[in-house]
Amino acid sequence: MDKKTKEVVDFMLDRIKTQKTMFIPVVAISAFALVGYAAADRTAPVVHSNKLEVPFGTELKASDFTVSDNRDTVSVIKTEIDDTSYQKDQIGIYKVNVTVKDAFNNKTTKEVEVKVVDTEAPALESVNNDGYVIDVEANGNNDLKQYIKATDNVDGDVSDFITFDCGLDTSVLGEQVIHATVEDNAGNKAEKDFTFNVGDTIAPEMNLKNGNITVNYGDGFDIHNYVDIKDNYDVNPTVTVEGNVDTRNMTDAQPIKVTATDSSGNQTSNDYEVKVADMAGPAITLKSDNVDVKYGTSFDPKSNLASAIDNLDGDVTGKVEITGTVNTNKAGAYRVYYRVTDNAGNKSETSAKINVSAAPVVQVKTNNKNNKSNKGVSYNFGGLGGGAAQGGIVGTARSRLGCAYRMGASGPTVFDCSGFTSWVYSQNGKSLPRTAAAQYSGTSRVSKDGLTAGDLVFFAGTYKSGISHVGIYIGGGQFIHAANSKTGVVVSSLNSGYYSAHYAGAGRR
Repeated sequence: MDKKTKEVVDFMLDRIKTQKTMFIPVVAISAFALVGYAAADRTAPVVHSNKLEVPFGTELKASDFTVSDNRDTVSVIKTEIDDTSYQKDQIGIYKVNVTVKDAFNNKTTKEVEVKVVDTEAPALESVNNDGYVIDVEANGNNDLKQYIKATDNVDGDVSDFITFDCGLDTSVLGEQVIHATVEDNAGNKAEKDFTFNVGDTIAPEMNLKNGNITVNYGDGFDIHNYVDIKDNYDVNPTVTVEGNVDTRNMTDAQPIKVTATDSSGNQTSNDYEVKVADMAGPAITLKSDNVDVKYGTSFDPKSNLASAIDNLDGDVTGKVEITGTVNTNKAGAYRVYYRVTDNAGNKSETSAKINVSAAPVVQVKTNNKNNKSNKGVSYNFGGLGGGAAQGGIVGTARSRLGCAYRMGASGPTVFDCSGFTSWVYSQNGKSLPRTAAAQYSGTSRVSKDGLTAGDLVFFAGTYKSGISHVGIYIGGGQFIHAANSKTGVVVSSLNSGYYSAHYAGAGRR
């Protein structure tokens, strides 16, 4: 008995035993098997599948492959799948060995190409599983991807790739239908309509601005000055106040109830206590905050004060303190401050700018015979005050304007710089040394800011080192001096580039 025949006999014996076919003699059956089946079925089953395409995640099974046998039905054929290299959760192509065996142990093994593909579209759904309608708060987040997600069996979360036919407008109450579309990497597309309901369910917020409600004595009462009321949808919710507030009652705390209601009927109510106190300083009124004053005239800052009225203490004008100095003999801008405190300790302050005009311009005639026009020259004699422009040191100096210059000359019609100053001073009963350096040493120092008309001003390095030039200060930043042979006695500015650079100081006799 060959191997194939033995296998057939063993199979038949097994069938007889398992099906308990006891009334057919075993010998006869064996003989039948040896003579009939052993001679008739030696053909192996066939695997017809060459290539197989399966969805992502598929567990391979026998029914996925097409097989047949010359005698046995598919249900009798045994199929074994060697899927060692197969990965169901990885897109790709795999080689799988499929072995089929018929009832007579005839078998065939074939390599089949199995391709794992993605055929399933992503699933579109609401993030919070809100059912048929997604509720959104008025003026809430309008980012649709915060409400809708897309999940793919292969690509995972593909929410970033969702597109919408329109945006979500959370500023408009009511329902909005929005169409969503998403596609995975394999080109599988999903589409779905989502219904959003924009509603206002949040009541207005109410918070004290300063932790309490304290009203200034005598002021009007407006709840919005003390309570911050905001709503997520309404710009101006309706606000009502129950209870009366007397802003002249500083004795008792006054209870009120504040209610804020939005257009959707959402409501917030809070109880507060109102206290009244004197918190404001007096109101200071000036006649002007920008006052012009003529040079050399008197000015009383108090004349610019109109009144000071306190909400509780009444007229406190007499308590106003005034600080600040105005020198009307020196042109410039000054500031005067007005301060007052009421009985509760509340302070008020204001100020005014005082503008002192420039010194007056005086027309004088020169004594210089070389001045053929003899029309006179205009000079600014700031700092003189009263009638000083007509006399004194400055007046004497002014009378020499236009006189000639000559080195070593001492007047009365021709001068050098120190000869001019010593002559002017001698005409006013004061003696000075003859040279500029000696005059500097023989006088007391004066700061530039403290100069007054008649003081001596000194310059260094004009034609030699050390103190080399001198003049007489006449106010307003100007001085008279015997300058040089070209100009003679003239008026110059201390602030000019040349004289400012050589300025050495001032002296007073």
